[in-house]
Amino acid sequence: MNSMPTIAYLGPEHTNTHVAAQAKFGRRSTYVHAPTVDDVFERVEREQVDYGVVPIENSLEGTVTHTLDRFIDFKHTPVNIVGEVELRIQHYLITQPNVKLSEIQAVYSHPQALAQCRKWLEAHLPKHIRLFETNSTSDAVNAVAVRVDPARVTQPLKNLAAIGRKEAAKKFGLRAMPIQDERENKTRFLILGLGEPRRGTRNKTSILFALKDRPGALYDSLTPFKRERINLTKIESRPSKRKAWEYSFFIDLEGHDTEPRVKRALAALARRVEFLKVLGSYPVR
Repeated sequence: MNSMPTIAYLGPEHTNTHVAAQAKFGRRSTYVHAPTVDDVFERVEREQVDYGVVPIENSLEGTVTHTLDRFIDFKHTPVNIVGEVELRIQHYLITQPNVKLSEIQAVYSHPQALAQCRKWLEAHLPKHIRLFETNSTSDAVNAVAVRVDPARVTQPLKNLAAIGRKEAAKKFGLRAMPIQDERENKTRFLILGLGEPRRGTRNKTSILFALKDRPGALYDSLTPFKRERINLTKIESRPSKRKAWEYSFFIDLEGHDTEPRVKRALAALARRVEFLKVLGSYPVR
């Protein structure tokens, strides 16, 4: 790792991905925000940056499918998963100063943030409230700051609200009210790169594979991991986009792909499936 790496992240500034990137690489690194997950991958692929940071799953709302689909659509990308970072998420309802909850007519945010805060919004805001999706939480906060309604349906404009981070609210002098939720809210982010990271004390391996079209294919594909006593920490399916009802599978497993037991399991899996790619083996501690 360079002393001052350049990091592409799903932006803009003051999003959760930006904060996660800073938590991983420190504030002295150079950060470049990218508007989409595809853009983050492309900057890493073209060696315009050293690393990329993208969200992969949330503890409340599940997998971020855009990231998984990028791996499916570009199976032969040279980009590897070289690490991960987990961030506790604290959302804030952001408004112009002195706007009461009962006066808010519309709330803007990224669809993940809206979904994660759905119960709180239903309990504390007017029943007629309208929810609108934006590309990021920062974009939503910007709309409130400049009093511009992205959906052009809400009047008066002063009654817009956003869900975002308090850092974004502070930048514009807006009011930020913490959205309290009894459920633990964490998001996991992937670190993308072109090299192979050092093996850590504890490691995780992420793989992508497509099944052969035959009865019992999924069961057979998982058998090698049971035989080698390898713990699977995540399994996710996504449509292959080639044929109706055909799926690709993502698995996270404990261990490094250089370990003999993991090697044996992956070799056995390769004989049972149509396609297999190791997306990365990386330290988790």
